[in-house]
Amino acid sequence: MTISTLELGFRLFVFLCVLVAVPGSFILMFRVLDYAAKDTLIEQFSGGQRPDAGQLNAYFEQAAVEAVTCRICGSANGVDYTYCHNCQERLQH
Repeated sequence: MTISTLELGFRLFVFLCVLVAVPGSFILMFRVLDYAAKDTLIEQFSGGQRPDAGQLNAYFEQAAVEAVTCRICGSANGVDYTYCHNCQERLQH
């Protein structure tokens, strides 16, 4: 069975599209999502305000319970918390 030069060229073109275009599209999608995850974009579209620390801060102050302060939003969190209750940033103990 022989194939024509045109069919061979088409098969090579499809092979290169699968080999290059598909992984390239995933890389492009990753870069776009990575760019969209920047805090400046989030603040730009959310009005630039972070959520209020709320009642849990008042609880820690009133109860005089040891708390860990979030380095991003300044919210008080329990010593056993892994993530901030306000901004979901990973806490550093």
